[in-house]
Amino acid sequence: MFGKKLVAPPPDKLMAELTRRGPNKVDRGDLRIVGMSGQIFGPRTGNKLPAVALAHDWLASSPRYRDLVYHLASWGIVVALPDSQDGVFPSDIELATDLRAAVTVLRSVRLGNGAISVDPHRVGVAGHGFGAAAAVRAAADTVLLGRPPVEPRSLTALFPAPTTADLLPTAKTVTAQSLVLAAGGQLDSMTGNALALAESLGGDVVLRTIEDADNRGLLEKRGIKSLLGVNGADKATHRAVRAQLTGYLLHTLGGDDRYAAFSDSDKTMGEAVATSADDAEPAALDHLSQLLGAKPPKE
Repeated sequence: MFGKKLVAPPPDKLMAELTRRGPNKVDRGDLRIVGMSGQIFGPRTGNKLPAVALAHDWLASSPRYRDLVYHLASWGIVVALPDSQDGVFPSDIELATDLRAAVTVLRSVRLGNGAISVDPHRVGVAGHGFGAAAAVRAAADTVLLGRPPVEPRSLTALFPAPTTADLLPTAKTVTAQSLVLAAGGQLDSMTGNALALAESLGGDVVLRTIEDADNRGLLEKRGIKSLLGVNGADKATHRAVRAQLTGYLLHTLGGDDRYAAFSDSDKTMGEAVATSADDAEPAALDHLSQLLGAKPPKE
């Protein structure tokens, strides 16, 4: 048996496994204890754990990701969610600053009354929609701006949305390995820039498309139904994303080779189809025409 190479389970089995809760009990904390608005989730115990700082979408905040981050924590990943820039006119630059501060907290503060600790070399950044732009800025090389780089282990952009003109040039300075998830029809649109972002990022990039996903479908809706376990998020979107994100982080941050397929740009993982940035076609219509509902020209 010595020297026998372990064979990873097939992608469908891994996806099915990671849509379910992990083995860890989960605790929630408040980032206010370190002077930040936001929340932190983690397994109840553990040392030198992987961790990720997650930035929210436009007009959203940390409570709307509760089930997603609870899921990550159940698989042994600590998650910090800063709550700033949740108004109508947010700044991805300012949210990136808070995301970087959250990374510092994860790396330096003993959590859970001292019961858990994070490996400072196993921390990543992630963002959803507008928050994906903040994650890109947080991961970027900021030496030229007079700030030390946080050098995250990985970057994840969930249904990224365009913000300002300098975002893509900034992405070129990101050298961390990256996962970019796109919703169907949102590779190149007014509200989705997954293709352009994947082409711009400076490190190794995995680009996958979830055809039936809703780019706002991750967001939970709190109300009476949530007391009964119904969070209001789009079930298909949530199921596919939580498996993708969990597997990718377990491999890139946790170092678990069982989940190496999630970091393979050629692998289709369940509903998340491997998409080549080199082969993907830009939208046939410009973004304004898409917004106005114009039809693409016939071949």
